[in-house]
Amino acid sequence: MGGTPMPPCLLTLIEITESRMKNATKHAEDLRALFKRLMKEAKHAPAVKQEPLKALVRGAMSYDVSDHKADEAMKHIEKEFVDLNELRVATDLEIAELLGVRYPHIEHRVGLITRSLNAIFEKEHTLNVDRLATISKRDARQFLRDLVPDMHPFVEAYVMLYSFDGHAIPTDDEIVGYLREEEIVDEKATPAEAQKFLEHHIKAEECHDFYAIIRRAAHAEGDGGRKKKK
Repeated sequence: MGGTPMPPCLLTLIEITESRMKNATKHAEDLRALFKRLMKEAKHAPAVKQEPLKALVRGAMSYDVSDHKADEAMKHIEKEFVDLNELRVATDLEIAELLGVRYPHIEHRVGLITRSLNAIFEKEHTLNVDRLATISKRDARQFLRDLVPDMHPFVEAYVMLYSFDGHAIPTDDEIVGYLREEEIVDEKATPAEAQKFLEHHIKAEECHDFYAIIRRAAHAEGDGGRKKKK
């Protein structure tokens, strides 16, 4: 005796769900294989802990550009401003002109920095977030995400990874593009979506190693962008 046939719409939903589960499993397996391969091919320095607010500034200057470019930006900031409070009260135009209007998305980066620093000052009544080390990492990360409405996922993850030893993987468009080419993430995946996927499948103790090698693989040595597959 046959059972009652499933409605076509329900069958379609089940097929879609099963397909997504299979794809997710395959992508996770491919991710582990990529991680293993890159670990064999690349050497990287151990993580160096950073002061949270400096990490926030560094993170804001690092997404979608090379480490060399971010290094130069940080040198200019440290040379021009006595401390981060002076940076906080500087005008966005002043900072943008210092770093160069040709720096990719400079207006957004500068605005993110000054608005974040001012939000911290308003919330904490001081320019200090050491308190975040005393609360759960989940709450600390939410605090960072809530600083500004357009907080970049790369930036909050960068602070968590380098300042609070968090289970976080900074993810930008260059990293997402590389993962697409490796068929690890969907063509329409955003940095936030890709970041969530990576953090789900990469262990907390592996995050720095993974971030260091995936950034190197995704970003070119210079400022011209990564070398895409043909």
